[in-house]
Amino acid sequence: MRIIFRFIILLSFASCNTNINSSYNIFEEDSWHTDSIITISHGVVDSTTKHNLYLKVRHNTDFEYQNIFLFVSFKEKTDTIEVILSEKNGKWLGKGFGDIKEVDYCFAENITFNSKQASTITIEQAMRYGDEPEITSLKGIIALGINVKKSEK
Repeated sequence: MRIIFRFIILLSFASCNTNINSSYNIFEEDSWHTDSIITISHGVVDSTTKHNLYLKVRHNTDFEYQNIFLFVSFKEKTDTIEVILSEKNGKWLGKGFGDIKEVDYCFAENITFNSKQASTITIEQAMRYGDEPEITSLKGIIALGINVKKSEK
């Protein structure tokens, strides 16, 4: 029953999307292994307007941390970003129903695309804890996505 409920929630997230371009990577068993580098390509976008790029982190309430650190590579540039998933008091941020939440994070603003080439974004989890060089598996991460929206500026 829980699997059916999650499928309905994931479907509702996708059906409400009014963005120009949206792509998701869904993790098996709601866990993101450190060796798994996500590559998301999106097709031709209107090259006459500026766009904003949003990272979408979908997780369940079993996620053990308040935030997630990521290495994001786009247009030959790599940045380390922090996406806050909950407040310090433990209240989850973002939208969602039940135990599934989704947080949007704008990581690039007013970008112009070359309509002749598909753009590729790579994302790698960069979580560390204590003396450990990395967290091998991030339990509670359901999906990671990219949305491309027209800039309002």
